[in-house]
This record gives sequence, C-alpha cells and structure tokens, in this order.
Amino acid sequence: MSIKRLVLQVLAAVILYVGISLILEKEYTNDIILREILEGVVFGLLYGVFIWFREKFRNKKN
Repeated sequence: MSIKRLVLQVLAAVILYVGISLILEKEYTNDIILREILEGVVFGLLYGVFIWFREKFRNKKN
C-alpha cells in the first residue's frame, strides 16, 4: 500500500468521524467542533497505524 493511499484513507476516516460526531452531537459551538476534530485526528492516527500494521503483516505471510 502506498503512502498516498494510506493518507487518503486516514483523511476519509477523520472526515467521516467528525461529520458523524457533529451530527449526533447536535451542537455546533467552537469548543465542541474543536473537540470533535481533535478526537477525529486521534482516531485517524490510530486507524492509520492499524492499517499500516495490517498491510505489513499481510505482505509477510504472502
């Protein structure tokens, strides 16, 4: 998996997380938006690390 594809998947995960969280929260103050963005970035980083490890170990088995 290329770095470009990994970054695009992480960005998509962050955008979806933030969008869904804001819709469910139903409040759009600056504090809540910033909190959700921060949580989305953390989620995206964890998701990116998970994808990277999964691809790394999958390629070793083949």
